[in-house]
Amino acid sequence: MSIATFDIGGTGIKFASLTREGDLLEKDSTPTPDTFEELLAFLDKELKKRHYEGIAISVPGAVNQETGVIEGISAVPYIHGFSWYEALARYDLPVHLENDANCVGLSELLAHPEIENAACVVIGTGIGGALIINGKLHRGRHGLGGEFGYMTTKTPAEKLNNWSQLASTGNMVRYVNEKTGQTDWSGLRIYHEAVNGNTLCQEAIQRMNRHLAQGILNIQYFFDPDVISLGGSISRNPDFLLGVKKAIQDYVDRYEEYSVVPELVACHYQADANLYGALVNWLQEEKAWPHL
Repeated sequence: MSIATFDIGGTGIKFASLTREGDLLEKDSTPTPDTFEELLAFLDKELKKRHYEGIAISVPGAVNQETGVIEGISAVPYIHGFSWYEALARYDLPVHLENDANCVGLSELLAHPEIENAACVVIGTGIGGALIINGKLHRGRHGLGGEFGYMTTKTPAEKLNNWSQLASTGNMVRYVNEKTGQTDWSGLRIYHEAVNGNTLCQEAIQRMNRHLAQGILNIQYFFDPDVISLGGSISRNPDFLLGVKKAIQDYVDRYEEYSVVPELVACHYQADANLYGALVNWLQEEKAWPHL
């Protein structure tokens, strides 16, 4: 028996059949459908392939764990505002949903079950994150645990500046777009051009790294985790991790108040982290996670 895991994203839906130990039995994906009915058809196709002991889903937005409602808004508007428990009740399987950034954080527990306290920072269009305390996801009273992107980084003027706006990949791309007057830049292209000597791209990366270093040091000193993992597509680039580590070391060298350098790693499962994190969330909710 295995758990049917799904990752609902703005551009694609991923599926994996995973054992409780995280062994991959089957994998599939499809572009994000235009309607909820088409999404349900994809789920139904996968769920009919074999007998499952549960359904685990990673979703954008905040999940009400009591009702199964995905609150807020996202790039997939039709998944919000109703109970997923009721929508999937006909399968007669335990269903557990969790926010996508929280799933990235939870996936690190499968790769490193010895971790007790950890922070995960997911870097993309904005910044999301997750907090792991005593081996479990910390959601917080209002479901805001790990929402690091809301940290303010400068004195607010008319427009609030927060970490998500200043230190994300999306902000780096916007910065280069504004400086060049073009709109076709991407994070991948910026890194490629920087390697080839483009000084604007080098400046944009260093600027992002400095902002990231500030926030990561804040997390280190108010939480003091065993490790801080970085997720998002950009984390797959080894130059990215090296650059952030250098920016952190620059601050540590400059200010004697910093006596600890954060333990920084890239998320283990990379593009599939949401699927493996959904599995861990399902196991923990079912009291079947062996490491607690």
